[in-house]
Amino acid sequence: MTIHSAFRHACLLGLVMAFGLPVHADHSELNPNAMDVKPGDTVKVSRIPGTIYLRTQNDPDDLIWDRLPLYRIELMPAPPVHTSVILRMDPTANTPKHLYFQVARSDERFYVRLRWKDATENRATAVDRFRDGAAVQYALKGSDTSLMMGTGPDNAVNIWYWRADEEQAENLAAGGFGSTTRLTEQPVSGASAYIREAIAQDSEWHVVMSRPLKVDGEHQVDLEREAVPVMFALWQGDTAQRDGDKRISQNWIMLDTTTAP
Repeated sequence: MTIHSAFRHACLLGLVMAFGLPVHADHSELNPNAMDVKPGDTVKVSRIPGTIYLRTQNDPDDLIWDRLPLYRIELMPAPPVHTSVILRMDPTANTPKHLYFQVARSDERFYVRLRWKDATENRATAVDRFRDGAAVQYALKGSDTSLMMGTGPDNAVNIWYWRADEEQAENLAAGGFGSTTRLTEQPVSGASAYIREAIAQDSEWHVVMSRPLKVDGEHQVDLEREAVPVMFALWQGDTAQRDGDKRISQNWIMLDTTTAP
């Protein structure tokens, strides 16, 4: 149990003892401090002052994250685009998965922090075992770009892909389903922490991915544009999710970088 959850538990017990309140375990994914984001909404990018530094470059639990706005978006199963995906999808898995995220930049780097509840820590892929993963996908042009990995080479996407079996993040690009390519330039880095709680359903992944604002090479998202279309994806290894079998946000949201000049 973490310090924060232990404190909440102690407070609840105090209320029970003082007022005879009933105890109801709440293991939902909802966080009352988060702001709900719907497809098509705009989210402001926070500014990290130049005098503040994370303990390490991608620290997923640095104190700075407690000071920045927290957003929540619903993820649903991705539309199946290949026969193999259709065969292994769970037709009953239509309950939304809540992803919490934060976006920020300093004078030199752009950061995305992701949080989601996951009762199991899946860090390896083997026979009948699959790793957890997360991705942030950016449209290189406008929001008319297809969510499904871009719309051809002239309307491609840049993808930051974190996988639980590596303490790193890959820099990818795609111009349509099945065209995902690992880019020569790999300026994206990442780090993660699995926060294990006494009750498995309360355990969480915390993941940070970041990149310098200015980079060389093709198919790299321009993070200094006024509006950057972005969407998210999760893979949960305990349900054998992999490849196109994943949960995604249902449309682009727009990152507003004008608040962080």
